[in-house]
Amino acid sequence: MSANFTLFFVAIFLGGCWWGWQWPYIAKLMPVYVAAVPGLILAVVQLYRDATGWERQPGKNDEGIEMDEVHDMNMDKATELRRTLVFFGWFIGGAAGIWLLGIVYALPLLVFLYVLVDGREKLISAIAMGAGIYAVVWGLFEYILEMRWPSGLLFS
Repeated sequence: MSANFTLFFVAIFLGGCWWGWQWPYIAKLMPVYVAAVPGLILAVVQLYRDATGWERQPGKNDEGIEMDEVHDMNMDKATELRRTLVFFGWFIGGAAGIWLLGIVYALPLLVFLYVLVDGREKLISAIAMGAGIYAVVWGLFEYILEMRWPSGLLFS
């Protein structure tokens, strides 16, 4: 059954590669090179794993694979509420930052502040991660791929 599902994905990604290959470069960049080709490679690898029985079959005495662990976390309601509010605070703050500053500046700032405040990392680690995100967002998208992100409300 799982091999049929994998074959379905192989066919989908192979079709995406086949039809998208004749498109102009800029049109096929994301759908073919970023989605279809890596998806086809991963689906073929999974098909190989399905065909060869790559994963061992669990025996009678096995309790399951490592990711099947069940964690019973008993937290008090105040801790759950605090963690939920902190998560949504970062989420809304990130969305507001992107709206006001634009993604090129807000995303590195969000990563920097999150790593520094919530992650409790050292300042140099937070600066390195923020600079790395800026290098990816600006360097890859704005400079190399020439995909301009919209500027934020404050910079437009």
